[in-house]
Amino acid sequence: MEISHIQPEGWGLCPVIPLGPVPVSTYAVFMLLAFVAGIAVYRRNAARTGARTGQVFPVVLAAVFGGVFGAKLPVWALTVALVPSSEWRLEHLLVGRTIAGGFVGGMLAVWWVKRRLGLRARFGNVLAPAVALGMAVGRVGCLLSGCCHGRPTALPWGLDFGDGVPRHPTQVYEILFCLAAFLFMQRRLETARPGTLMTGFLAAYFVFRFAEEFLRPRDIAWGLTVFQWICLAGLLLLVLRERLFRPPPGEENAAP
Repeated sequence: MEISHIQPEGWGLCPVIPLGPVPVSTYAVFMLLAFVAGIAVYRRNAARTGARTGQVFPVVLAAVFGGVFGAKLPVWALTVALVPSSEWRLEHLLVGRTIAGGFVGGMLAVWWVKRRLGLRARFGNVLAPAVALGMAVGRVGCLLSGCCHGRPTALPWGLDFGDGVPRHPTQVYEILFCLAAFLFMQRRLETARPGTLMTGFLAAYFVFRFAEEFLRPRDIAWGLTVFQWICLAGLLLLVLRERLFRPPPGEENAAP
């Protein structure tokens, strides 16, 4: 079974930055840069729209913890299939995550926290551009380390990540998607209805990722990949959220 989160030694375009005797993971560097970029955009947009940051904090905290758990759980489930074989190693539990699963976990955590705290305002418009830019920066780390790659291709822009086989640079596809979404949402920040930017971005990402899965290594479960099923679950949750948890018209305008 080919799982794109588990790679052999020496894999990637530039997996480490040689800084003296201690090599630094490019993936870790760009994950840190992704958080910095996302926080910077969030703070700028919060100031620009006058969002009440005190109310946003517990929502962000829920999104982070729910997102981390949701991002890891599907990858752990995939690696269980390797346990009976000699391919499995303990470090497989530490590597890999899926953004689609992170979004689903984050959504569920945010909805639970908002209901517990009685928060009705929608903060998605402030958060969505920050998430999109952070994802774009983070995917640069994926590109350099070679994780989340695509299937072999004969197209001229195929990249060799270490085995001599050109593959779809699915990380680049996702970077371009997220940058386009970021620019679009920044332009609509002050004119979009509350919460619609995040809802629209999540829906667009789930559709994009569902289609992109056809270009990635295929771990099939009931006719689709595990991540395609996650995307369908995410779209279903978005529909349920809009139908069941939409605030009254007077209250949904309480925050951008």
